[in-house]
Amino acid sequence: MSNRDRLVLGSGLLREDALTPRLLERFHDGGGRALDLANAYGDGEAERAIGRWLAASGAELTLYVKGCAPPRCRPELVGAEVDRARRELGRDLLDVFLLHRDDLAVPVTEFGEALLREVERGSIRGFGVSNWTLERFQALRAELGSESRHLVAFSNHFSLAEMVRPAWPGCLAMGKSDIAVLVGVGVSPLAWASLATGYFAGRHCPAWTSEENARRRERARQLAQEKGTTPTAVALAYVLEQPGEVLAVVGTRSEAHLADLLTAATLELTPEELAWLERGSDPGPRTSSRLA
Repeated sequence: MSNRDRLVLGSGLLREDALTPRLLERFHDGGGRALDLANAYGDGEAERAIGRWLAASGAELTLYVKGCAPPRCRPELVGAEVDRARRELGRDLLDVFLLHRDDLAVPVTEFGEALLREVERGSIRGFGVSNWTLERFQALRAELGSESRHLVAFSNHFSLAEMVRPAWPGCLAMGKSDIAVLVGVGVSPLAWASLATGYFAGRHCPAWTSEENARRRERARQLAQEKGTTPTAVALAYVLEQPGEVLAVVGTRSEAHLADLLTAATLELTPEELAWLERGSDPGPRTSSRLA
């Protein structure tokens, strides 16, 4: 799988307007093959817009669809949330349905049973979780036993900037060690806000504002200057170059920005450069990097 294949277009900013079909078309034409959706995005408006485009274009993309955001984060509502997404998207079968949040008061067995019922009735191919701790994920996987083959995705925040406070209530990040565990059991890590909502483009983002992140952003700027690209491109390459084929979710309402991201997804970084971006150690030779 190429880096561009692992770029996932987030739909949190998409709405029922003339821009959305153009963005989706450009993303697909540029090699993008997966979308990140949620019932909560525009109260279903993003899903409706995407559903219409899929029907009109005939494009085949993998859909990662989140449901059960609070206050609907309950096992008995999983079926209704799946059906809502299917209805909004105009699809009988969802590729992957993810629980948007966790409720620690609910035994993982109950969530697991609700998700398996959706697989059994043919409404979803597989499922995953978002904004769960790794410990709860591992407990769910253990409870599923042989049926854990249907647990295929885990979506928390991951980027070059470490989240220092929740960007939204109840959201969680994952670290490199978490990603290694996920990859080891064959689960796809789906990194939402992989560009820290514009932090590397210079935006003020309280969830990622810290002295350490400022140093990482400065190193990204320096490396970008050497490579003739942008700090955002370097930050995206950092996520895509992680071992285990991390899927990087990016969101935009700009056609020009999307085109830049598709190009940036081909930027390669060496292990030395990745280490330097993190810790400021000597990056060593940089001759293996390129923009295709």
